[in-house]
Amino acid sequence: MALSFAHAAAGYLVYEVARPSGPHRPGLLVSAVVLANAADFDFVPGLLAGDPDLFHRGFTHTLGATVLVAVVAAVVAKVGRWRWTPGRVAAFTGAAYGTHLLLDYITSDVVPPHGARFLWPLSDAYYLAAHPLLGEIVIDPAGRGAFFRSLLTPNALAHWGADVGMLVGLVVLVHALRAAWSAMTDATPVVEER
Repeated sequence: MALSFAHAAAGYLVYEVARPSGPHRPGLLVSAVVLANAADFDFVPGLLAGDPDLFHRGFTHTLGATVLVAVVAAVVAKVGRWRWTPGRVAAFTGAAYGTHLLLDYITSDVVPPHGARFLWPLSDAYYLAAHPLLGEIVIDPAGRGAFFRSLLTPNALAHWGADVGMLVGLVVLVHALRAAWSAMTDATPVVEER
């Protein structure tokens, strides 16, 4: 599995692209981060059943789920008369949720079956990048305790550190770029009078 911090970093990037200029919108940021991690909520019913991997990478990890989440968000936006148009809400929601699939695609997968069935039920093919860019934590699906212990192995902790570094680095980079852009666009040209 890719880590929640890597998914949070992707959600943060969607938030930064989608948010209006001006002050930060904490609710929008939280929504983007939660949506980027939402596909992995499929661990919860498995954990409750005692088999953490039971439902993992099922329907929640498909393009169909991404479209469904976007459509539901658009309907809620329409009914709730949100400030954003339903189309903008659908695009934001679909993009944030869809980053999960993209990161899973570029995350190594050492435990078969390799990859995820992004096009299920249209296709049972598993997809995984030929040269994955991110490492993974190999979870132990033997039970709840084994699952949580597998998140704290030395290998897992190294991945946690790398993902936290990625998230912090992205936040710093985005803020530096925003500051540089603001400085360039706010600069008033000086005209010499004669």
